Amino acid sequence: SDNSVVTWGGSDYGGESSGVASQLASGVTTIFNNVNAFAALKSDGSVATWGHSVHGGDSSGVASQLASGVTTIFSTHYAFAALKNDGSVITWGSSSSGGDSSGVASQLASGVTTIFSTSGAFAALKSDNSVVTWGSSSHGGDSSGVASQLASGVATIFSTDWAFAALKSDNSVVTW
Repeated sequence: SDNSVVTWGGSDYGGESSGVASQLASGVTTIFNNVNAFAALKSDGSVATWGHSVHGGDSSGVASQLASGVTTIFSTHYAFAALKNDGSVITWGSSSSGGDSSGVASQLASGVTTIFSTSGAFAALKSDNSVVTWGSSSHGGDSSGVASQLASGVATIFSTDWAFAALKSDNSVVTW
């Protein structure tokens, strides 16, 4: 009730949080998780991470971008994507599971309203109703085959572990 966090369990998978103990002592509003790591969103819009380092427990490579402005966090099995209040997205974790968004970074710099995920890929819905995907191609990270259909008119997205389905405003469905 004091917005602090206590952890226990497998030390390599989030049970050991001593490295971020000072960040977890107060101000935590929500905790997000993937299979092997945690990400705590704080009231000041910053993020603290711990758990399996390769799977998102180590966010040191993007720490400056996670210091403020984060509104919510999404995850695949081994990566995280933080949506910031300016509509940009910051990713970290396993590069093969969506932790590396460098290939679509310019498209994620602004205008993202929400993010959906499979077990290995992300799909960002933008304010212009277009979709940007990244992550494992076999999990929906590669939407190039339906890119023209995802360029506009997408109302929402649904997902399984391995695929996405976009419901468009004309009530049609696009899958990949």
